[in-house]
Amino acid sequence: MTASNPIELRRLAPPIGLLLLLAVASLFPVSEQPAGLRLASADRTRVDQMRNLVAGLPSQPQVLVGFDADLGTYPEIRSTVRALLEDLISHGARLAIVSFTPEGRALAAAEIDRLARRAATGGQIAADLLDIGFVAGAEAGMVRAVNAIVPSAATGSMADSIRAGGGGIGAFNLVVIVSGADLGARSWIEQVGSRLPHMPMAAVAPTFLEPELAPYLRSGQLQALLATLREGVAYAEEVPVSGAARDRAITALPMLVGMLVALVWLAAAGVQRATGRIGPSSRRGGLA
Repeated sequence: MTASNPIELRRLAPPIGLLLLLAVASLFPVSEQPAGLRLASADRTRVDQMRNLVAGLPSQPQVLVGFDADLGTYPEIRSTVRALLEDLISHGARLAIVSFTPEGRALAAAEIDRLARRAATGGQIAADLLDIGFVAGAEAGMVRAVNAIVPSAATGSMADSIRAGGGGIGAFNLVVIVSGADLGARSWIEQVGSRLPHMPMAAVAPTFLEPELAPYLRSGQLQALLATLREGVAYAEEVPVSGAARDRAITALPMLVGMLVALVWLAAAGVQRATGRIGPSSRRGGLA
């Protein structure tokens, strides 16, 4: 058994070394990656369009966020959506969030809860945030919202301001559409844009919707569009708000912890094998 000790340890050396290397690599920020390995798009055209649209809003603008992402594609655009919310908040936007799909409502509720937690810890928050909630009827509900979007029970300065502006989508300075497979920017353009042709609209969408939405951007029916992962990463890097960077940094923490746990487990297993201490399950297998 003693002669096999170096062999057992040598077998464990490659996986331990690889995990250690990955753990160290996860500590480096994305922005310091070599240019050839950067995920962010080098073409900043759409990023600049979105940044300029947000920067050009009036003081304390009222922004309606149509949040209808779906569970299957939202992970791709989550960082982009959060960066856009950060960008709007940093410009003093007053946000109202509405969903016309059940999945969109579930994801919107999670983001609203995240913003509430940030507020509780002293983070930057929207000047005003109105949770309109779920509106039934999909596109039919969207059409009704053109004239009446504020729930009758809603209170507060944001709700009062929308009612004073007519009570519908026309009271907003900008509509931001978080697109999903079931309902997205195309539905907003067809149902709302046709009724409010002067309402500025911007969209965040998963990559598979890019071919469908790009013509609307070229025609001017969308003022800004982020519809690929690389564009989203580039936009998140441009947003000068600590919250977006903090969200990206936190995502590396579970990976680092998992790698360190795996290192400890491999080291303990190597010591047990090298010293001949076999676990109870192995002894039972030998007796069987």
